Amino acid sequence: MTTEKEQIFIQAPDYAEDEIDLGDLIAVVLQAKWLIIAITLGAFFLGGAYAVLSTPIYRADGLLQVEDQKSGLGSLDISELLLEGDASVTAEIQLLKSRLVLGDAVDHLKLDIKAEPDYFPIFGRAVARRHNSRDALASAWPGLGGFAWGGESIQVDRLDVPDQLFGKELALVAGQAGTYKLYDPDGELLLDGKVGQTASQQLKDQKPLTIFVSELTARAGTEFSLERQARLKAIEDLQGRLKVSEKGKSSGILSIVLEGDDPHKVTDQVNEIANIYVRKNVERKSAEAEKTLEFLDTQLPLVKQQMESAEVALNTYRLEQGSVDLPLETQGILESIVAIEGQLIELQQKRDEVIQLFTSEHPTVKALDIQISRLHAGLGSLNQDVKELPNTQQEVLRLFRDVQVNTELYTALLNNAQELRVVKAGTVGNVRVVDHAAFPYEPVKPNKPLVLVISLLLGGFLGTTAAFIKKALGGGVEDPNLIEKQTGIPVYAVIAHSKNQETLDKQIKKGNRQPNVLAESNADDPAIESLRNLRTALHFGMMESKNNIIMIAGPSPTVGKSFVSVNLAAVLASAGKKVLLVDGDLRKGHLHQYVGHSRAPGLSELISGSTDTNTAIYQTALANLNFISTGALPPNPAELLLHDNFTNLMNKLSAKYDQIIIDSPPILAVTDATIVGRVAGASLMIIKAGVHPMREIEQSVKRLQQAEVNLRGLLFNDVDAFSRRYGAGKYSYQYDYRS
Repeated sequence: MTTEKEQIFIQAPDYAEDEIDLGDLIAVVLQAKWLIIAITLGAFFLGGAYAVLSTPIYRADGLLQVEDQKSGLGSLDISELLLEGDASVTAEIQLLKSRLVLGDAVDHLKLDIKAEPDYFPIFGRAVARRHNSRDALASAWPGLGGFAWGGESIQVDRLDVPDQLFGKELALVAGQAGTYKLYDPDGELLLDGKVGQTASQQLKDQKPLTIFVSELTARAGTEFSLERQARLKAIEDLQGRLKVSEKGKSSGILSIVLEGDDPHKVTDQVNEIANIYVRKNVERKSAEAEKTLEFLDTQLPLVKQQMESAEVALNTYRLEQGSVDLPLETQGILESIVAIEGQLIELQQKRDEVIQLFTSEHPTVKALDIQISRLHAGLGSLNQDVKELPNTQQEVLRLFRDVQVNTELYTALLNNAQELRVVKAGTVGNVRVVDHAAFPYEPVKPNKPLVLVISLLLGGFLGTTAAFIKKALGGGVEDPNLIEKQTGIPVYAVIAHSKNQETLDKQIKKGNRQPNVLAESNADDPAIESLRNLRTALHFGMMESKNNIIMIAGPSPTVGKSFVSVNLAAVLASAGKKVLLVDGDLRKGHLHQYVGHSRAPGLSELISGSTDTNTAIYQTALANLNFISTGALPPNPAELLLHDNFTNLMNKLSAKYDQIIIDSPPILAVTDATIVGRVAGASLMIIKAGVHPMREIEQSVKRLQQAEVNLRGLLFNDVDAFSRRYGAGKYSYQYDYRS
């Protein structure tokens, strides 16, 4: 059979500890709202600073069209084979990004020469972008020597440096009237120069240094950074910024996109790359025609010489033998031989051209070899017929054959060469520029609105994460059930956090001497309702106590024991009991600020005997509530409390009051609480939600029990009202009455 005392502290049913409670999560966020707001605003500020200070990035783009195109070499079958333009779009994209094309762009635009003004760190570029006049800040900040503040520009068309200075940053300092000085990375003067003139200096044991500055706009003393990059590095940098893609599937339309911090430069670079590629494409298409033409140009003089030699031999023989005519049958044989030999020469010429591109195993070469073999067989049969003719006719036939074959061959080669010259002159590539790059007036990066939104969201996320990390690292116990199980001490009350008390605390800090008791100013506050529940529990819990003195203590400072002490006393007094509130914290007690009274005289004077109770006891503005302050803070508070005068004083006052509440110092910090607790009939220890680790709570309980202090219960203080862990989910400890 349960006793009356046991019935008072019936524990609520357990809930799964690993259950995720939305109310608890919201409570963590609300408790750390200022931390979250601070981190969010910090991230927003950093995002805004990035959006303002970061260098704008501009984007220029152009369009190219790649189309299928066949060569116009007329009847030259082999030329059509060789000059057919069937390159895939993928190959064109790779060619566009190749060093062959981009290398020419680097050379033409001098991209391997980096020259720019020196800006003040962090915000110098941002300031310079907002000032068009080069003298805008020169007079305002003349002492910030060398830095550019807006309007400065430089153009270096030539910078030849020794190998030792490749990739090294040189310093150019502008002078008066277009002069300048060039310094090495160690600050040593390399040369003096003037804008528009080539300056050269022979360095010791090195190649000469040559520079040509075509443009320099800056006030005297402004510094510029110059660097001659390796050509390959400049090409790789351009490749990294260049994006080439096909617009749509199988459209043949290529998009060229380039990004950079100078809108003029990125526009020029895109157009230069497009123009170079179109020119390279045309050159590539006419390269095979050029190669064939070179071959024909080497053959034409030889064939012409052979033709002239054959004509001379025929005329000489006819003069020696007299006029010789060929019979009709012999003429037929001659025409057949000439036709076959002409075809052989033409096929052999084609084979010589093709073999320069393919191996002997290529199907085209094999097909030509088969045709040549067949013609050789037919020519052998005709030569056999010629041998049966008379000697005179054989010789005349041979001479006539040489003349006709060489004449026809020379004529054919001459026609082919002329056709190739026409083709070469009229070659059009299969790539054309559809859209040249237009000047980009607005930057694409950073997107300021997007940066601000992302920084705001990221700040909120980081702030919330920090709140939960802080909560996890705090290690404070948040469940009163866990404390009851671990210590065996019942939790008398769960006291809610009071926003009204925050307002009163601000008034106390401002030095307000008026009473600042929450139970008087806001009697309906949830925290006061919790103390009313505590009053009911104490009515039964104090029945077996040796006296009516209650000590309020806590493991450490700032747990709310003073708040609980003064408001519990006010709640008890409002029930008609005569209550005495004693500030027993002779080290840092400040209860007198709550009741609007002075510190002295008080408890220390009563113990020392320098004053009496009539002087030290103060009647507060609340009916039935008297108060004794700390008095002057003594140098030896523990020894003072150990004096018999303190015990005798408490026993004497206990007989005059229904309830005495003593606010004592922290338990773990000093020994005062154990001294006061031995005098009290019951002690209550305040635990602040989420602050104390379980080890700290256990150590506090152990210290009181070792001192034989009657620890009757725990008060779980400052619970967030939004947390369901201490609200409707586990502890329904109040009702709200409104008229």
